[in-house]
Amino acid sequence: MEPNREPILATARELYGRLVYTHLTHEKERLIWTGKVCWMNRINVGLASATTFFAIISATLRPDWSIPLTALFAVATVSFLMWQSNYDPAGKEARHRVTAKELLWIREQLLLLITDCHLTTCTQRELESRLNIITRELTAVYKFAPDTSPTAYAQAKAAIDSGHFTFSNEEIDAMLPVALRIQQP
Repeated sequence: MEPNREPILATARELYGRLVYTHLTHEKERLIWTGKVCWMNRINVGLASATTFFAIISATLRPDWSIPLTALFAVATVSFLMWQSNYDPAGKEARHRVTAKELLWIREQLLLLITDCHLTTCTQRELESRLNIITRELTAVYKFAPDTSPTAYAQAKAAIDSGHFTFSNEEIDAMLPVALRIQQP
């Protein structure tokens, strides 16, 4: 490798390492919000069902206790819906999903750049130009990315430490056509 390519490669590798962590953290945060959305939807269904149940009892059987209970569940349902619309868990989940997909695309571009740093077909100027473009794209994504939680970061770190982003040659070969495998059968 040409000596003047080493700083480009070192920078690309550093960005790649940070990007893997950031991408996985947004994926984990998305999963956290997906769980919250699921529970909130269940609470909505439960409150609406209880309100409807007591409204039917109030209309048909007319016991004295059913009207206040119906009103209480109706207020709880509306209050929960208002809180949920301000909290916007589905919107947060969607923003983390979009951010993760953008980061994944940039991660793939960095991986290709790292590969090209090892080849002699690209000039140093081409590599520098690509690194600058990727860095600008990454900065733009970071600028508008939603914040993540310490929980999501800890989950991402645990996944990476357990080898989440590494594959053995055998695992990769199992996913490839026979002609592209390293170890031929």
